[in-house]
Amino acid sequence: MPAFLGAGVAIVVGLGVVLTRGGDKPAEKGAAPPPPVVQPAAAPKPVVSNLQLSAAKAGKTPTTKPPELTAATLQELDALLLRIKTLRNESVTARAGSSDNQTARAKMGEAYKLCEEWQQKIDAPLRWQENAQMEDWAQPAEYVTLEKMFATFQKLNNEVRKGGGG
Repeated sequence: MPAFLGAGVAIVVGLGVVLTRGGDKPAEKGAAPPPPVVQPAAAPKPVVSNLQLSAAKAGKTPTTKPPELTAATLQELDALLLRIKTLRNESVTARAGSSDNQTARAKMGEAYKLCEEWQQKIDAPLRWQENAQMEDWAQPAEYVTLEKMFATFQKLNNEVRKGGGG
């Protein structure tokens, strides 16, 4: 009886060793373990705009022709808004996460420069749109979209300025 008990213990110990080594295959002598799989660093995602044009607004016939405002320009403006928002968020995170005011101010400063660039791009279209709204003129879809974007811009611009940009 003790021989069977000793053999049973040996089998259990042998199975335990095999299972903890990671499999049934014995390791080959001199075989190097496989190299670890190295994932390449993820490239930063480009800012992509998913802007949808709004419907045109009906109204009186405009007395002046609107400045050119294309869908491509609106896409560019939307991408700028996304970049401004990203910089603002990074600034808030830097300030709140580690109290790194220098980095936070640098991010807000960069966001403020983008806000100024955004305003320069829409100066003429925005003046025409202001007249169109006061005179109840018909507006192309691009101008209705610009109106919505401008509301977002005003909010971001205000937050950037209060956060130390400019």
